[in-house]
Amino acid sequence: MASLVTSAADAPGEGERSPQRPVVLVVDDSADMRTLIAEVLTPAGYEVVGVPSGARALRFMADRIPDVMITDLFMPGMSGFTLRSTMLRRPDLAHIPVIVLSAYWHRPAETLDAVEAIPKPINIDRLLEAVGRLTKAGE
Repeated sequence: MASLVTSAADAPGEGERSPQRPVVLVVDDSADMRTLIAEVLTPAGYEVVGVPSGARALRFMADRIPDVMITDLFMPGMSGFTLRSTMLRRPDLAHIPVIVLSAYWHRPAETLDAVEAIPKPINIDRLLEAVGRLTKAGE
């Protein structure tokens, strides 16, 4: 079975966006979670790029700005907390809407200046609704 998750290495160059599909960057150290999200969002019309860490997410965003980012919080290396605080200090990344997914974080999304916090195990309908709302808001 072909992978539904695009790697950051396959991404187009700087400033490029998918002309047809909104780009969703999924940051989670679990390959299974990245695949699950891709299997849900790809048929719904999104281009899904999955990366396993905050550091890889920043490298991806140096070349390509996603329409929405979905991130786990507790990951080895750079956590989702550090990723989001780094993004908020950078004007080129601060505007990206963020959805937090976490099994262990139950505080409001506003704590991280995220648009939404969805607990794991994820509610697929809630995820689809949030991504749809955020990508339409930018059109």
